[in-house]
Amino acid sequence: MRVKATREGLVGGKTASGYVVDTVVPFVALPSWKAVGRFIRLTNPVNGLKTYAVVLDVGPWNENDHDYVFMGTRPAAEGGRDERGRETNGAGIDLSEKVWHALCMKDNTEVEWEFI
Repeated sequence: MRVKATREGLVGGKTASGYVVDTVVPFVALPSWKAVGRFIRLTNPVNGLKTYAVVLDVGPWNENDHDYVFMGTRPAAEGGRDERGRETNGAGIDLSEKVWHALCMKDNTEVEWEFI
């Protein structure tokens, strides 16, 4: 699925799974706690670069957007509000520093992702 991606940027902080964020491990956040521990393949559609990552965090914005993560619906965050009523930036996935650099991301733009 192709969705807007944002940079995690929480180096030194903890993810929902308890992982301490660094710049070494390629991980992402998807808005379903049911996805934690699963592996995905990501592609940057701008340059064709691909990489793999593990889901170690829950987000961005939502925690229970299971239909998006597992059923292929559009991310709820694209609607402009999250499940708590906060204004979103429309992102459907957060990328760790390692993934961001592996895909040569330049800005918060789209990526394609799928479970492997």
